[in-house]
Amino acid sequence: MALNILKKRWQKLLITALLLFFILISIPAFFINRYWSPILASKLQSTILASTDSLYSLSFSSASLHILQGKIVFDKIELKPNLEVYNRRKKQHLAPNSLYDLQIKRLVIHHIHPITLYLEKKLDISQIVISAPNLRVDYEQNRNEDTLVSNKKTPYQLISKVLKSVHVQNIMLNDVKFKYTDHSGAKPDISEFNELNFSATDFLLDSTTHVSSSRFLFCADVSGELHHYEGTSNDKRYHYNIASLKFSTRSSQLDIAGMSFLPVKSPDQFFKGTKEDCYALKLDSLRLNHFDFKSYNKYHKFYGSKLLLNNGSIKVYSNPAPKDTTSERSGNFPHVLLRKLKMDTRIDTVEINKIDVAYTEYNKKSSQAGTVIFNNTSAKFLNITNNKAALQKNNIATAQLQTYFMNYGRLNLQFAFNLTDENAAFSYKGHLGTMDLHKVNPVAMPLALVKIASGEVQKLDFEMHADKNTAKGLLTVLYSDLKISLLKKDDENKLKKMGIVSLLANALVIKRNNPTEGEAPRSFNIVYSRKSNTPFFGFLWRSLFVGLKSSAGYDANTENTVKQKMSDFKENQKVRKEKKIIRQERRAERRQRRALKKQQKELKKQQEQLQQ
Repeated sequence: MALNILKKRWQKLLITALLLFFILISIPAFFINRYWSPILASKLQSTILASTDSLYSLSFSSASLHILQGKIVFDKIELKPNLEVYNRRKKQHLAPNSLYDLQIKRLVIHHIHPITLYLEKKLDISQIVISAPNLRVDYEQNRNEDTLVSNKKTPYQLISKVLKSVHVQNIMLNDVKFKYTDHSGAKPDISEFNELNFSATDFLLDSTTHVSSSRFLFCADVSGELHHYEGTSNDKRYHYNIASLKFSTRSSQLDIAGMSFLPVKSPDQFFKGTKEDCYALKLDSLRLNHFDFKSYNKYHKFYGSKLLLNNGSIKVYSNPAPKDTTSERSGNFPHVLLRKLKMDTRIDTVEINKIDVAYTEYNKKSSQAGTVIFNNTSAKFLNITNNKAALQKNNIATAQLQTYFMNYGRLNLQFAFNLTDENAAFSYKGHLGTMDLHKVNPVAMPLALVKIASGEVQKLDFEMHADKNTAKGLLTVLYSDLKISLLKKDDENKLKKMGIVSLLANALVIKRNNPTEGEAPRSFNIVYSRKSNTPFFGFLWRSLFVGLKSSAGYDANTENTVKQKMSDFKENQKVRKEKKIIRQERRAERRQRRALKKQQKELKKQQEQLQQ
């Protein structure tokens, strides 16, 4: 069939023309490949060396230009730092904070224009695809801001003698293996990532963009994705997990889905060998808007406009028995933790939605733990920062929270934290709506040794001013039909009712209603001194509990009186018991004497009968 086709003259001419065209294209392409490949390789190596001012060098096993396919392929690429140059810059305080080491098996550059490169000194590339790169980054805080040097050249100035511009439409890095080592602390902090993908669009380095503040690493956008990232904290106490992470420098947005930070061991095991409290965090999603990637990449400064946390839980377990009961634990106050944070942080607004918060504390007197629960919590925090310049303008962080106390009573809270005060000053006030007091028993029984038999709160209002030493303020609670049972621990570490004492408390001490009929509502001035080993949440509930007890008539003086009466009652009971025992012993002795006399009479009677 093919032979019959080639018999026709026009067909032979067509085939001959196609062969000639192929030969005319292939032969020049072959020689161009051989000629341009070393030129391109040399240009690329000199560009890297010049643009980094000799800090980095580029090497590869082979580079080939495929003119027909419109691409260039590099094999076994290595981008290595020159440590001598780095150490010299370090002594001059000019070294960058991050040092990169990159190995790539293959790099493919698509649609390069060699004629433009050769004639116009413009490197124009359609796409760069980097497959399975291995990137290592070492971070060390060499400087906190850009060092201004009069003779320091920009990257464009460094390459301007070699190239007029470098333009890449799209850069893709797939299946990146990434190892990040932070040398800022006492020990290196190492993080390793897999399943990491990067893409960058519109890379342009020329006379107009080399000083542009709108670009990140000279790109219009750099975005990345990370999936299934997990690891263990340096102290081996926590395991963290992230289902997915996405970011984009163009939108300045960071998104995290499925985040958790959980203790490796149960709280009981966690507390062995540490005085720290235990935390457990779960979040469905986290979003940070207007994240300053440049500041974070260069100097580990964490700046953003709004941080949103959605759907999750936060659990805090207070350390039950620190060995040193005089140790100062105000370091876990929120604003103190922020001040101690090594990373320069500035977040304008933090919003949380539908977060359940639980605080658990162990009571030695009851040998039990009680948990305070705040369900479905929403909050807005403003001015979360430890940045010195920001603190000079405004050193107060505020918070407004709406939650459901013990999943029942609606509670509104407001906080104000002094971020610079050495005594960790802060204030808080709140309003609690209608609530059945039975709901408080899971907390009141183990932590306060009080069981509420009946009662209802109509409203609770408080306003407090505190620091790490003292809390002072005013509390008003309106309630009705309050009855309580005082509890104590038995020999089996179970809580049982103190019957007589509870009866006395309800009859003589507890004020069943506020306001009492015909009287104005009672308020109570709180003055509570914090013990040095009391954590933040414990400080809050203890200071308020003092006001609640006093409003119910069970203030400190009354409590001491009741305790004294209880002590007197116990002493009287002990004396009565001892007297009762003595009386019983005397009765037994009298019975024994009567029995002995009776026996003696019978014996005497028997002897007389025998004599007769």
